Amino acid sequence: MIDTQFSENILCYSDGQLAIDGLIGLLIENVELPEIILLDLNMPNKNGWEFLEDFAALPSKQREHVKIFIVSSFVSTDLIEKSKGYNLIEEYLVKPITEGTLEYITNSFKK
Repeated sequence: MIDTQFSENILCYSDGQLAIDGLIGLLIENVELPEIILLDLNMPNKNGWEFLEDFAALPSKQREHVKIFIVSSFVSTDLIEKSKGYNLIEEYLVKPITEGTLEYITNSFKK
């Protein structure tokens, strides 16, 4: 495993419904949402696009600092173009995630 010191805390959810429920739970507990969300499109119960719809419904003040990166194994011009239609999405990244990818994400906060 590569030690990039990318994050001190990582929340991991196996499906889109659990992810949105977990984020809502953070807000209920008055905990700030994570700065970065790595979002897979292909998830059970609620896919990445459905997650985005629910995430967009959260109060903008509580989600405005969050950067969402789609991380997908699908290399599709159509999907990449679709992602550009969401102002919530910072970038569409193709798996696998490498140390360089994590550095790229980290550097996006320095801009």
